[in-house]
Amino acid sequence: MNKNHKLEILTSEKIKRNFKLIKSSYFSEIIYDENRRFFDLYFNVGTKGILENQTKTYNELIENLNEYLTKISEYLKSTYTNSEKKKAAELNQKKLNISVVQISDKNKDFDTVIVCEKEYKYFGIFTKNIGIRTEIKNGRITTMERKADTLKENLK
Repeated sequence: MNKNHKLEILTSEKIKRNFKLIKSSYFSEIIYDENRRFFDLYFNVGTKGILENQTKTYNELIENLNEYLTKISEYLKSTYTNSEKKKAAELNQKKLNISVVQISDKNKDFDTVIVCEKEYKYFGIFTKNIGIRTEIKNGRITTMERKADTLKENLK
């Protein structure tokens, strides 16, 4: 993430005003770098709506996002397959893309999920995706898992 691009601090009022309410989540696309890359941001809401601790969780996440992305990148490197190790120099040059950030309201295992990935070409024409699903609780990474289909896995 470029230090010149600043993610916006959110309040529950901004979320209610600017996000779409889809089923039980507030949703918006958030631009996170100077190349206009974006992630889907979901705030899961219960019967009480957006909770102040959810906005606090998100705001703390964006303050520490570079630190989280560094840890996720290091973990991703540790999961390279033998064929990916041969392409390590190329893979390490690629930026980690953030696809989804989910802020939960009542999950006992995590309050935040970040889904990230890197894409690379193999056999010259095919594209392969390496996805990592990271769960965070109280500002600490609790689990990181490499997933074949991170979006499907995020539905759990």
